[in-house]
Amino acid sequence: MVALSAVLSSGCSLFNDEAVATWDLTKDQTPDSATTAFTVDVTRFGCNSGETGTVNDPDIEMTDTQVVITFTVSPGEPSSADCQGNNAVSYDVELPEALGERELVDGGCASTEATSTARCQPSGVRYTP
Repeated sequence: MVALSAVLSSGCSLFNDEAVATWDLTKDQTPDSATTAFTVDVTRFGCNSGETGTVNDPDIEMTDTQVVITFTVSPGEPSSADCQGNNAVSYDVELPEALGERELVDGGCASTEATSTARCQPSGVRYTP
């Protein structure tokens, strides 16, 4: 039970070998209410000797007030790696409908160990209309 708790709290997945990632809009992005596609830079949260890895398709949750986009990367966390910071990987996001007057929120900041880091403060919001 202790081992399972340690794995789950580390952001690792026992089933699909994924790791937590955070994202930012690329510098040239200016979303508006009509936006349905944009580019983000995705970075692995945990240590991986400078490599983010393969960016997996994001989970996109759309509510009346927010679009929460959650990325993971593969492979999962290595057994040993140095923490020099990982590279950013560009990813094109396509929304199922226009952004409207909703915030864009980094889901990796909402429910993982990244929540309390400076990268996610104060709330993981990446864009506010």
